[in-house]
Amino acid sequence: MPAHPPSTSRADQVVQWAALAGVLALSFALFYHLCQLPSSDISIHAAWAAEGDFSQPVSFLRHGAHPLWHVLVAGLLRLGLPLDCSAALITTLSKGAQLCLVRNILSSRLRMSANAVTLLSVLCVLVSSLCVPWYNPTVYYNVGTPNTWHSCTQLAGMVFMLMCVPLTARCYDRFDKQLPSREATTPWRDTALLGALLFLSLLAKPTFMQAFLPAACLFFLVQWIRHPRNSRYFLQVLLCVLPSILFMLAQYFYYFGALGGSQGSVTLEVSLEKAKTTLLCVLLMQAFPLYAFAVSRKAVRRDTLFWLTLGLNAVSVLEFLFLGESGRRAGDGNFGWGMMGAAMMSWVVGLSAYFQARSARALSRFKALGGDLLLGWHLISGVYYIVYLFTSGAAL
Repeated sequence: MPAHPPSTSRADQVVQWAALAGVLALSFALFYHLCQLPSSDISIHAAWAAEGDFSQPVSFLRHGAHPLWHVLVAGLLRLGLPLDCSAALITTLSKGAQLCLVRNILSSRLRMSANAVTLLSVLCVLVSSLCVPWYNPTVYYNVGTPNTWHSCTQLAGMVFMLMCVPLTARCYDRFDKQLPSREATTPWRDTALLGALLFLSLLAKPTFMQAFLPAACLFFLVQWIRHPRNSRYFLQVLLCVLPSILFMLAQYFYYFGALGGSQGSVTLEVSLEKAKTTLLCVLLMQAFPLYAFAVSRKAVRRDTLFWLTLGLNAVSVLEFLFLGESGRRAGDGNFGWGMMGAAMMSWVVGLSAYFQARSARALSRFKALGGDLLLGWHLISGVYYIVYLFTSGAAL
Protein backbone atom coordinates (compact mmCIF):
# COMPACT_ATOMS: atom_id res chain seq x y z
CA MET A 1 0.00 0.00 0.00
CA PRO A 2 1.24 3.57 -0.61
CA ALA A 3 3.12 5.14 2.28
CA HIS A 4 2.70 8.64 3.62
CA PRO A 5 5.18 11.07 2.00
CA PRO A 6 8.07 11.92 4.35
CA SER A 7 8.23 15.43 5.74
CA THR A 8 10.64 17.71 3.91
CA SER A 9 12.94 20.14 5.70
CA ARG A 10 14.68 23.14 4.18
CA ALA A 11 17.90 21.12 3.94
CA ASP A 12 16.03 18.35 2.11
CA GLN A 13 14.66 20.90 -0.35
CA VAL A 14 18.20 22.13 -1.03
CA VAL A 15 19.22 18.55 -1.84
CA GLN A 16 16.21 18.11 -4.12
CA TRP A 17 16.93 21.31 -6.02
CA ALA A 18 20.62 20.42 -6.28
CA ALA A 19 19.74 16.98 -7.67
CA LEU A 20 17.34 18.52 -10.20
CA ALA A 21 19.94 21.12 -11.22
CA GLY A 22 22.55 18.39 -11.69
CA VAL A 23 20.28 16.24 -13.86
CA LEU A 24 19.22 19.28 -15.91
CA ALA A 25 22.84 20.36 -16.46
CA LEU A 26 23.91 16.84 -17.50
CA SER A 27 20.87 16.48 -19.74
CA PHE A 28 21.32 19.78 -21.53
CA ALA A 29 25.02 19.11 -22.16
CA LEU A 30 24.27 15.66 -23.59
CA PHE A 31 21.27 16.72 -25.67
CA TYR A 32 23.14 19.73 -27.05
CA HIS A 33 26.02 17.41 -27.96
CA LEU A 34 23.64 15.01 -29.72
CA CYS A 35 22.11 17.93 -31.63
CA GLN A 36 25.51 18.44 -33.27
CA LEU A 37 25.38 14.94 -34.79
CA PRO A 38 23.40 15.10 -38.05
CA SER A 39 22.30 11.46 -37.83
CA SER A 40 21.03 11.66 -34.25
CA ASP A 41 17.32 11.33 -33.49
CA ILE A 42 17.21 14.75 -31.83
CA SER A 43 18.95 16.43 -34.75
CA ILE A 44 16.54 14.89 -37.28
CA HIS A 45 13.45 15.85 -35.27
CA ALA A 46 14.84 19.35 -34.73
CA ALA A 47 15.13 19.80 -38.49
CA TRP A 48 11.50 18.72 -38.83
CA ALA A 49 10.46 21.15 -36.08
CA ALA A 50 12.17 23.99 -37.96
CA GLU A 51 9.97 23.23 -40.98
CA GLY A 52 6.79 23.78 -38.95
CA ASP A 53 4.76 26.90 -39.62
CA PHE A 54 2.26 28.11 -37.02
CA SER A 55 0.21 29.80 -39.75
CA GLN A 56 -0.21 26.33 -41.30
CA PRO A 57 -0.64 23.91 -38.36
CA VAL A 58 -0.85 20.90 -40.65
CA SER A 59 2.83 21.48 -41.46
CA PHE A 60 3.68 19.99 -38.04
CA LEU A 61 2.09 16.71 -39.17
CA ARG A 62 4.20 16.41 -42.30
CA HIS A 63 6.57 13.86 -40.74
CA GLY A 64 4.27 12.27 -38.15
CA ALA A 65 1.08 12.55 -36.15
CA HIS A 66 2.80 13.25 -32.81
CA PRO A 67 3.80 16.93 -33.08
CA LEU A 68 4.00 18.07 -29.43
CA TRP A 69 7.80 18.17 -29.13
CA HIS A 70 8.13 19.79 -32.55
CA VAL A 71 5.58 22.50 -31.73
CA LEU A 72 7.41 23.36 -28.48
CA VAL A 73 10.77 23.56 -30.23
CA ALA A 74 9.29 25.67 -33.02
CA GLY A 75 7.86 28.00 -30.37
CA LEU A 76 11.32 28.61 -28.90
CA LEU A 77 12.65 29.17 -32.41
CA ARG A 78 10.09 31.92 -32.89
CA LEU A 79 11.42 33.55 -29.72
CA GLY A 80 14.88 33.77 -31.31
CA LEU A 81 16.63 30.81 -29.68
CA PRO A 82 18.94 28.81 -31.99
CA LEU A 83 17.64 25.46 -33.20
CA ASP A 84 20.12 23.26 -31.33
CA CYS A 85 19.54 25.16 -28.08
CA SER A 86 15.76 24.98 -28.53
CA ALA A 87 15.83 21.23 -29.15
CA ALA A 88 18.20 20.57 -26.25
CA LEU A 89 16.21 22.77 -23.87
CA ILE A 90 12.80 21.19 -24.57
CA THR A 91 14.30 17.70 -24.24
CA THR A 92 16.06 18.70 -21.02
CA LEU A 93 12.76 19.89 -19.57
CA SER A 94 11.29 16.48 -20.40
CA LYS A 95 14.10 14.79 -18.51
CA GLY A 96 13.65 17.16 -15.56
CA ALA A 97 9.93 16.44 -15.50
CA GLN A 98 10.69 12.72 -15.57
CA LEU A 99 12.90 13.11 -12.47
CA CYS A 100 10.24 15.11 -10.60
CA LEU A 101 7.49 12.61 -11.44
CA VAL A 102 9.63 9.62 -10.44
CA ARG A 103 10.41 11.31 -7.13
CA ASN A 104 6.75 12.09 -6.55
CA ILE A 105 5.75 8.45 -7.11
CA LEU A 106 8.52 7.09 -4.90
CA SER A 107 7.85 9.58 -2.10
CA SER A 108 4.18 8.53 -2.01
CA ARG A 109 5.11 4.85 -1.73
CA LEU A 110 8.19 4.75 0.50
CA ARG A 111 8.70 5.45 4.20
CA MET A 112 12.22 6.76 3.71
CA SER A 113 13.94 10.07 4.26
CA ALA A 114 13.39 12.75 1.63
CA ASN A 115 17.08 12.66 0.71
CA ALA A 116 17.01 8.87 0.22
CA VAL A 117 13.99 9.21 -2.06
CA THR A 118 15.78 11.94 -4.03
CA LEU A 119 18.84 9.70 -4.43
CA LEU A 120 16.71 6.79 -5.67
CA SER A 121 14.95 9.10 -8.13
CA VAL A 122 18.24 10.28 -9.61
CA LEU A 123 19.41 6.69 -9.84
CA CYS A 124 16.19 5.74 -11.64
CA VAL A 125 16.68 8.33 -14.40
CA LEU A 126 20.33 7.29 -14.93
CA VAL A 127 20.15 3.48 -15.13
CA SER A 128 20.31 1.61 -18.39
CA SER A 129 20.14 -1.96 -19.57
CA LEU A 130 22.83 -4.21 -18.18
CA CYS A 131 25.94 -3.86 -20.30
CA VAL A 132 27.30 -7.26 -21.30
CA PRO A 133 30.55 -6.51 -23.20
CA TRP A 134 30.33 -9.44 -25.63
CA TYR A 135 26.66 -8.81 -26.49
CA ASN A 136 25.83 -5.09 -26.18
CA PRO A 137 29.11 -3.21 -25.66
CA THR A 138 27.40 0.06 -26.64
CA VAL A 139 24.49 -0.73 -24.24
CA TYR A 140 21.60 0.36 -26.49
CA TYR A 141 22.18 -1.67 -29.66
CA ASN A 142 20.60 -5.16 -29.66
CA VAL A 143 18.69 -4.43 -26.44
CA GLY A 144 17.23 -0.94 -25.92
CA THR A 145 17.21 0.89 -22.61
CA PRO A 146 14.67 2.28 -20.12
CA ASN A 147 16.39 5.69 -20.27
CA THR A 148 16.49 6.57 -23.96
CA TRP A 149 18.67 9.68 -23.90
CA HIS A 150 18.88 9.97 -27.68
CA SER A 151 15.12 10.03 -28.39
CA CYS A 152 13.43 13.37 -27.75
CA THR A 153 9.90 12.17 -28.52
CA GLN A 154 10.29 9.06 -26.34
CA LEU A 155 11.35 11.25 -23.41
CA ALA A 156 8.30 13.44 -23.91
CA GLY A 157 6.07 10.38 -24.07
CA MET A 158 7.49 8.95 -20.84
CA VAL A 159 6.55 12.14 -18.99
CA PHE A 160 2.90 11.43 -19.76
CA MET A 161 3.31 7.74 -18.94
CA LEU A 162 4.58 8.65 -15.47
CA MET A 163 1.47 10.78 -14.96
CA CYS A 164 -1.15 8.55 -16.59
CA VAL A 165 -0.37 5.15 -15.08
CA PRO A 166 -0.37 6.34 -11.42
CA LEU A 167 -3.47 8.48 -12.07
CA THR A 168 -5.27 5.46 -13.53
CA ALA A 169 -4.35 3.46 -10.42
CA ARG A 170 -5.59 6.28 -8.18
CA CYS A 171 -8.90 6.49 -10.06
CA TYR A 172 -9.50 2.79 -9.54
CA ASP A 173 -8.34 2.77 -5.91
CA ARG A 174 -10.79 5.55 -5.03
CA PHE A 175 -13.56 3.46 -6.55
CA ASP A 176 -12.38 0.26 -4.87
CA LYS A 177 -12.39 1.82 -1.38
CA GLN A 178 -16.12 2.53 -1.73
CA LEU A 179 -17.09 -1.05 -2.59
CA PRO A 180 -19.41 -2.88 -2.17
CA SER A 181 -21.58 0.22 -2.50
CA ARG A 182 -23.62 0.29 -5.71
CA GLU A 183 -22.90 4.04 -5.88
CA ALA A 184 -19.11 3.64 -5.79
CA THR A 185 -17.47 6.05 -8.21
CA THR A 186 -14.53 8.41 -8.60
CA PRO A 187 -14.56 12.22 -9.12
CA TRP A 188 -15.22 13.33 -12.68
CA ARG A 189 -12.24 15.69 -12.44
CA ASP A 190 -9.90 12.70 -12.05
CA THR A 191 -11.26 10.75 -15.01
CA ALA A 192 -11.47 13.91 -17.14
CA LEU A 193 -7.85 14.73 -16.26
CA LEU A 194 -6.83 11.19 -17.15
CA GLY A 195 -8.57 11.46 -20.52
CA ALA A 196 -6.85 14.79 -21.25
CA LEU A 197 -3.40 13.46 -20.30
CA LEU A 198 -3.85 10.34 -22.39
CA PHE A 199 -4.80 12.52 -25.36
CA LEU A 200 -1.70 14.71 -24.86
CA SER A 201 0.46 11.60 -24.56
CA LEU A 202 -0.59 10.68 -28.09
CA LEU A 203 0.56 14.08 -29.31
CA ALA A 204 3.94 13.38 -27.68
CA LYS A 205 4.34 9.78 -28.92
CA PRO A 206 1.64 7.12 -29.38
CA THR A 207 3.86 4.17 -28.43
CA PHE A 208 2.90 4.41 -24.73
CA MET A 209 -0.82 4.26 -25.44
CA GLN A 210 -0.46 1.44 -27.96
CA ALA A 211 0.56 -0.78 -25.04
CA PHE A 212 -1.28 0.88 -22.15
CA LEU A 213 -4.68 1.02 -23.82
CA PRO A 214 -5.02 -2.78 -24.25
CA ALA A 215 -3.54 -3.37 -20.79
CA ALA A 216 -5.86 -0.88 -19.06
CA CYS A 217 -8.88 -2.12 -21.03
CA LEU A 218 -8.18 -5.68 -19.91
CA PHE A 219 -7.71 -4.57 -16.29
CA PHE A 220 -10.96 -2.59 -16.22
CA LEU A 221 -12.85 -5.32 -18.08
CA VAL A 222 -11.87 -7.83 -15.39
CA GLN A 223 -12.98 -5.41 -12.67
CA TRP A 224 -16.24 -4.71 -14.49
CA ILE A 225 -16.97 -8.43 -14.61
CA ARG A 226 -16.21 -8.64 -10.89
CA HIS A 227 -18.41 -5.63 -10.07
CA PRO A 228 -21.28 -5.67 -12.61
CA ARG A 229 -23.51 -3.52 -10.36
CA ASN A 230 -21.09 -0.60 -10.77
CA SER A 231 -21.39 -0.16 -14.52
CA ARG A 232 -21.84 3.58 -14.05
CA TYR A 233 -18.22 3.95 -12.89
CA PHE A 234 -16.79 1.92 -15.76
CA LEU A 235 -18.87 3.80 -18.32
CA GLN A 236 -17.61 7.08 -16.81
CA VAL A 237 -14.01 5.99 -17.33
CA LEU A 238 -14.76 4.79 -20.87
CA LEU A 239 -16.45 8.08 -21.78
CA CYS A 240 -13.46 10.12 -20.61
CA VAL A 241 -10.87 8.08 -22.49
CA LEU A 242 -12.93 7.59 -25.67
CA PRO A 243 -11.46 10.69 -27.43
CA SER A 244 -7.97 9.27 -26.87
CA ILE A 245 -8.98 5.91 -28.29
CA LEU A 246 -10.45 7.51 -31.42
CA PHE A 247 -7.43 9.78 -31.88
CA MET A 248 -4.99 6.89 -31.56
CA LEU A 249 -6.92 4.99 -34.24
CA ALA A 250 -6.63 8.06 -36.48
CA GLN A 251 -2.88 8.21 -35.84
CA TYR A 252 -2.40 4.59 -36.87
CA PHE A 253 -4.53 5.10 -39.96
CA TYR A 254 -2.16 7.96 -40.77
CA TYR A 255 0.93 5.79 -40.33
CA PHE A 256 -0.37 2.53 -41.74
CA GLY A 257 -3.65 3.31 -43.51
CA ALA A 258 -5.38 5.66 -45.87
CA LEU A 259 -5.17 8.98 -43.99
CA GLY A 260 -2.30 11.11 -45.24
CA GLY A 261 -1.02 8.34 -47.45
CA SER A 262 0.27 5.01 -46.20
CA GLN A 263 3.82 5.10 -44.84
CA GLY A 264 4.05 1.35 -44.51
CA SER A 265 2.14 -1.49 -42.93
CA VAL A 266 2.11 -3.60 -39.79
CA THR A 267 3.50 -7.07 -40.33
CA LEU A 268 3.33 -10.26 -38.31
CA GLU A 269 6.82 -11.44 -37.31
CA VAL A 270 6.99 -14.75 -35.49
CA SER A 271 10.20 -16.72 -35.06
CA LEU A 272 12.13 -18.57 -32.38
CA GLU A 273 15.07 -16.22 -32.91
CA LYS A 274 12.92 -13.15 -32.24
CA ALA A 275 11.49 -14.83 -29.14
CA LYS A 276 15.02 -15.34 -27.80
CA THR A 277 15.96 -11.75 -28.62
CA THR A 278 12.84 -10.39 -26.94
CA LEU A 279 13.44 -12.42 -23.78
CA LEU A 280 17.03 -11.24 -23.60
CA CYS A 281 15.99 -7.61 -24.11
CA VAL A 282 13.50 -7.83 -21.25
CA LEU A 283 16.02 -9.48 -18.94
CA LEU A 284 18.78 -6.96 -19.64
CA MET A 285 16.50 -3.92 -19.39
CA GLN A 286 14.57 -5.07 -16.33
CA ALA A 287 16.82 -7.45 -14.41
CA PHE A 288 16.53 -5.42 -11.21
CA PRO A 289 12.76 -4.70 -11.37
CA LEU A 290 12.02 -8.36 -12.11
CA TYR A 291 14.21 -9.40 -9.19
CA ALA A 292 12.51 -6.81 -6.97
CA PHE A 293 9.05 -8.13 -7.84
CA ALA A 294 10.18 -11.71 -7.18
CA VAL A 295 11.60 -11.01 -3.69
CA SER A 296 8.88 -8.58 -2.57
CA ARG A 297 5.68 -10.30 -3.70
CA LYS A 298 3.77 -9.30 -0.56
CA ALA A 299 4.46 -5.61 -1.24
CA VAL A 300 2.81 -5.71 -4.68
CA ARG A 301 0.08 -8.33 -4.27
CA ARG A 302 -2.72 -5.79 -3.75
CA ASP A 303 -1.08 -2.86 -5.52
CA THR A 304 -3.12 -1.50 -8.45
CA LEU A 305 -0.13 0.40 -9.84
CA PHE A 306 1.86 -2.83 -9.95
CA TRP A 307 -0.87 -4.71 -11.85
CA LEU A 308 -1.29 -1.89 -14.36
CA THR A 309 2.49 -1.78 -14.83
CA LEU A 310 2.63 -5.55 -15.24
CA GLY A 311 -0.12 -5.37 -17.86
CA LEU A 312 1.65 -2.52 -19.66
CA ASN A 313 4.83 -4.58 -19.79
CA ALA A 314 3.12 -7.76 -20.92
CA VAL A 315 1.31 -6.05 -23.80
CA SER A 316 4.39 -4.11 -24.91
CA VAL A 317 6.51 -7.28 -24.93
CA LEU A 318 3.87 -9.21 -26.90
CA GLU A 319 3.59 -6.38 -29.43
CA PHE A 320 7.36 -6.32 -29.88
CA LEU A 321 7.46 -10.10 -30.13
CA PHE A 322 4.77 -10.51 -32.79
CA LEU A 323 4.54 -7.20 -34.69
CA GLY A 324 6.87 -5.38 -37.06
CA GLU A 325 6.73 -2.74 -39.79
CA SER A 326 7.33 -2.60 -43.51
CA GLY A 327 7.66 0.18 -46.04
CA ARG A 328 8.99 3.63 -45.09
CA ARG A 329 8.66 2.90 -41.38
CA ALA A 330 10.43 -0.47 -41.46
CA GLY A 331 13.43 0.86 -39.51
CA ASP A 332 11.55 2.98 -36.96
CA GLY A 333 11.13 0.22 -34.40
CA ASN A 334 7.93 1.70 -32.98
CA PHE A 335 6.91 -1.52 -31.28
CA GLY A 336 10.20 -1.49 -29.41
CA TRP A 337 9.61 2.01 -28.03
CA GLY A 338 6.57 0.79 -26.13
CA MET A 339 8.62 -1.92 -24.45
CA MET A 340 11.34 0.55 -23.45
CA GLY A 341 8.81 2.97 -21.97
CA ALA A 342 7.17 0.15 -20.03
CA ALA A 343 10.58 -0.82 -18.68
CA MET A 344 10.92 2.63 -17.08
CA MET A 345 7.53 2.22 -15.39
CA SER A 346 8.72 -1.15 -14.07
CA TRP A 347 11.81 0.52 -12.70
CA VAL A 348 9.79 3.03 -10.69
CA VAL A 349 7.45 0.40 -9.24
CA GLY A 350 10.29 -2.10 -8.76
CA LEU A 351 12.41 0.39 -6.81
CA SER A 352 9.52 1.20 -4.50
CA ALA A 353 8.68 -2.49 -3.95
CA TYR A 354 12.29 -3.44 -3.25
CA PHE A 355 12.95 -0.65 -0.77
CA GLN A 356 9.58 -1.18 0.90
CA ALA A 357 10.67 -4.76 1.54
CA ARG A 358 14.12 -3.64 2.73
CA SER A 359 12.66 -1.05 5.09
CA ALA A 360 10.33 -3.70 6.54
CA ARG A 361 13.32 -6.06 6.97
CA ALA A 362 11.50 -8.59 4.82
CA LEU A 363 14.60 -9.51 2.80
CA SER A 364 17.38 -11.83 3.88
CA ARG A 365 20.94 -10.55 3.61
CA PHE A 366 21.48 -12.79 0.61
CA LYS A 367 18.42 -11.42 -1.24
CA ALA A 368 19.35 -7.84 -0.36
CA LEU A 369 22.90 -8.39 -1.60
CA GLY A 370 21.61 -9.79 -4.90
CA GLY A 371 19.33 -6.78 -5.40
CA ASP A 372 22.07 -4.29 -4.52
CA LEU A 373 24.50 -5.91 -6.96
CA LEU A 374 21.97 -5.85 -9.79
CA LEU A 375 21.09 -2.24 -9.03
CA GLY A 376 24.77 -1.28 -9.05
CA TRP A 377 25.34 -3.06 -12.37
CA HIS A 378 22.43 -1.18 -13.96
CA LEU A 379 23.73 2.13 -12.62
CA ILE A 380 27.32 1.54 -13.78
CA SER A 381 25.96 0.54 -17.21
CA GLY A 382 23.87 3.72 -17.30
CA VAL A 383 26.82 5.96 -16.46
CA TYR A 384 28.93 4.14 -19.04
CA TYR A 385 26.22 4.68 -21.67
CA ILE A 386 26.14 8.42 -20.98
CA VAL A 387 29.93 8.60 -21.26
CA TYR A 388 29.74 6.58 -24.49
CA LEU A 389 27.25 9.04 -26.00
CA PHE A 390 29.48 11.96 -25.07
CA THR A 391 32.75 10.49 -26.31
CA SER A 392 32.03 8.13 -29.21
CA GLY A 393 30.38 10.51 -31.63
CA ALA A 394 27.70 7.85 -32.19
CA ALA A 395 24.08 8.95 -32.49
CA LEU A 396 22.84 6.09 -30.27
